[in-house]
Amino acid sequence: MDIVSPILNIIPGLWDFSVRHVAHVKHLRKRLEELRTAMDELSDHRDDVRERVKMGVRSQQEMVTKRVKRWLSKVETIEQQVIALIHEGNLQVERKCLGCCPRNLQTAYKIGKEVLKKTAEVKELLNNGDFATVTKRLPTRPSPPTPPRRPQLVAQFPMENTVGLDSKVKDVWEKIEDGNVGIIGLYGIGGVGKTTLLKKINNEFSIRNHEFDSVIWITQSKATKVEEFQDIVRRKLEISDDIWQKCSTENDRACEIFRLLSGTRFVLLLDDVQKSFFKSQLTSLGIPLTDIVLIGIITILVLNFYIFP
Repeated sequence: MDIVSPILNIIPGLWDFSVRHVAHVKHLRKRLEELRTAMDELSDHRDDVRERVKMGVRSQQEMVTKRVKRWLSKVETIEQQVIALIHEGNLQVERKCLGCCPRNLQTAYKIGKEVLKKTAEVKELLNNGDFATVTKRLPTRPSPPTPPRRPQLVAQFPMENTVGLDSKVKDVWEKIEDGNVGIIGLYGIGGVGKTTLLKKINNEFSIRNHEFDSVIWITQSKATKVEEFQDIVRRKLEISDDIWQKCSTENDRACEIFRLLSGTRFVLLLDDVQKSFFKSQLTSLGIPLTDIVLIGIITILVLNFYIFP
């Protein structure tokens, strides 16, 4: 009796073990179908995730997250494994002995066991593929250091040596660098050197560092008509003939000049300005009064801007 009892206790365990082993072979076809169905669901979900990633990175400001990238890689790997496993399993199902059992029971058993394991892995991947977000914003790259600003290429006036103007040039330049001064007037009777001083200021822009995008010289007495004045400015701003021809009226041309100058820093040098020329005319010509306007006035004309006698 003492010998028989242990043997009887072993029998149920052996039976359960045998049933599980036989199930790997007996239900191979069914389990292959379950694996195929699970893999199809995973593939469909993978395609959906890929589409979300594609939409997210389209702006070139997003990148796929590392978690999603690893998940997609695992899906690719297991997909190839499942394809090979299903192929081997189908071969075993087709090669039957006596119309019911696979010819090679050991191989069929191993495949059946692997199919069960792989189905669980596929389902786990499917459960882990529920991502709230699949992309993230690219890290902001630090802006490269701004190179030192070069002096703008400004056409220089040929000039002879001048005496006594250096202090005036220094005074005017200080006002140019003063952010609170927008219009500077140089006045005096004819022949005192206003044009010479204005030319020296113009030439300074070709050799000094400055923050201006445009330096425009206009002799106002030679551009008495509005269209003449505007045409000089537009050539300096390199407004094309095609665009200029579309501006059919003085107001259209003024708006185009204003649009370009409003987004830049500029200096307008007006020489030989007549008494009839007022500050309000600048805006009607398209000149915004937000930057430096340097005016040489032929006779005394007091306006509300900084005046150098």
